[in-house]
Amino acid sequence: MRRLAAAGLAFAYGLYLLYAFGTGSLYFYIHPLYMLPTVGAAAVLLVLALLAATDRHPASETSEGRSRLAPFVLALPVALGVLLPPQPLSPLTAAQRGLGSASLGPVEHLPDFVLSRPTESYDIKDWVKALQADPEPGRHAGKRVQVIGFVYRDARLPPDRFLVARFVLKCCAVDAQPVGLPVRTSTTAPEPGTWVTVDGAWEVETVGDRRQSLIVASAVTAAPRPAQPYLY
Repeated sequence: MRRLAAAGLAFAYGLYLLYAFGTGSLYFYIHPLYMLPTVGAAAVLLVLALLAATDRHPASETSEGRSRLAPFVLALPVALGVLLPPQPLSPLTAAQRGLGSASLGPVEHLPDFVLSRPTESYDIKDWVKALQADPEPGRHAGKRVQVIGFVYRDARLPPDRFLVARFVLKCCAVDAQPVGLPVRTSTTAPEPGTWVTVDGAWEVETVGDRRQSLIVASAVTAAPRPAQPYLY
C-alpha cells in the first residue's frame, strides 16, 4: 500500500505539471527557461510511478514510525493546485513587494541597456531601465509610449493617476519584482487590477523642487491579460 501511495503521488505530481504546462498556467509560476526541464521532470515522475505500481517485489520498511498522514500531506499541494484557479501575482502582491506611487521599481543590469530600438516597441521593463539609465526627464519628453500592464493605485495618488505595472520574473514567482510607470489620464483612473493598454507620451512634471517623468495618456483601453503576464 505504501508503494502504491508513493506511485500515486508521483503520478499526480507529474500529471499536474503536464496539465499546468498544457493550459499555460505554468507561466504564472516559473520563467520560460525552466519549462522544458519541468516538463522533463513531470515525464520522469510518470515513468517512476508506473514502474513502482507494476513492481511485484515486496517493499522493505526502513522505518516503522512513518506517519500514516504523510501521503495526505504530500498530496495537499496537488489538491490545492486542482481546486484553486491558477492566477498570476496580483496588485496586492505588488504593494507587499514595494511598488508605490513614488517609485518605478529597480531593474538590474542597467549598464547593459542601450537606447537603440524605437521607443514605441518598449515594454514597461524597457522604460524603467531607460528612465534609470538616463534620469533626466527632459530627455524623454515627447517620446511615444505604448505599453500593456495592470492598473496599480494607492491612496497617495489623485483620481486621474495610476501606475501601469508588470512583474519582472528572474526565476520563479517567489523572486518576481513589480515595476510600474506613472500615468495621468483625462478621466478617472481604471479599476485597480484591470489590464489596460496605455498610449501616450512622456511629459515633465514638477512636484515641489523635483522634476519627474510622467506618461500623459491619449488613450487607456481595456486589454486581455497576456498569456505570459510577466516580463523577463
